[in-house]
Amino acid sequence: MRKQDIKDIELGPRQLTFGFENNHSKQQDRLLYSIKRQIETHGQVVLDEFVKYVKDRFEGSEFAILQNIFWLAQELKIHFRINKQSLDPYHVKKILLENPDQQVEIFTNKSVDDFVFQCTKHFYQKFSGKNIIDTYDDQYEFSRILAEEIRHWESCLNTYKSFAKKPFFPGKEQIDRGLSLIQTIFAKLDPFSLINAFYVSRDPILELVDDVKTLSEFYTRHLDRWVILTKSIEAFTKNLPELKNKSDIITAFNKLKQILSTSQPYDRVEDAWELYKKIKIHNDVIVKNKTEQYRIEVLTMLEHMIEKMKNHLEVYKAGPDLRNKFLYSLRMISKNIRIAKDIETINQLKSDAKEKFDIYWEEVEHNFRTPDLYT
Repeated sequence: MRKQDIKDIELGPRQLTFGFENNHSKQQDRLLYSIKRQIETHGQVVLDEFVKYVKDRFEGSEFAILQNIFWLAQELKIHFRINKQSLDPYHVKKILLENPDQQVEIFTNKSVDDFVFQCTKHFYQKFSGKNIIDTYDDQYEFSRILAEEIRHWESCLNTYKSFAKKPFFPGKEQIDRGLSLIQTIFAKLDPFSLINAFYVSRDPILELVDDVKTLSEFYTRHLDRWVILTKSIEAFTKNLPELKNKSDIITAFNKLKQILSTSQPYDRVEDAWELYKKIKIHNDVIVKNKTEQYRIEVLTMLEHMIEKMKNHLEVYKAGPDLRNKFLYSLRMISKNIRIAKDIETINQLKSDAKEKFDIYWEEVEHNFRTPDLYT
């Protein structure tokens, strides 16, 4: 098989016109019939050999034959195996692009016992709420619906997995359990195995459906609030000694932390939010008082720095330009400290002031050796 033909294979949803679809359906039916005959005659069908076999007997390019075979696999009418392992069309294409000579076997898919088929349809309708009993009599089509459902669950769980890795974010156990079940079921790449896997795994699938519903509701409706709640724990912990002075507030804090730490806090988000608001009122007062106290402390320190710099400039008889340059910069920092809204900003301004003070101090001593700067 040519590497370019493999590269050009299209996978994924197809939008076809009626005539085009009928034509390809006939070609696929003919290919499926040939695959079944080859299996009956020879016991196995190898992809590259089968493509040549069909090309020698029917019209069509090798690429068209290859494309239709992959569409048959995508529609779960056949499945591929490499080294006795069943693989989906996407992985087979990827492997063939790396090694076009890799042997790929083709297998037809068995039919499911009608009792199992009907039970699985009723089971699916029960948990999905979709009326499919009279809609899907074809096992291939029904298995594709199941595959789409599995992909939806997998996508949801993988989305929430990144959050569940963080402290205080719930769902890791349910997500890991769900993805493990999905991997087990989705390893069944043919309709027979997929429908049977759903049938024998009804209880864990119901648990998975419930988990996906619960996690989806939590992470779509409450994520913004939960982020605020988890961040508040760190902020409140900084002021824990002060919060402990009020017994009702420290009790609320412990309850909040307990809710955030539980593995399934899904029905307690509102309770956690009310506790957060109660604690925040007192914490804001503490933060405000600490900020004002720290502001006074830093302003006092800066006034001493300015006074010390003035004396330093006086000793070296620095001119007005140099005096304005150094003192203005420190006074602007002092002004910004007075209007700063939090301790972090004040602390950064304090660091800036210390850095500028050291630079200016050394610059005064260096420039003292250049008399014209001090006239």
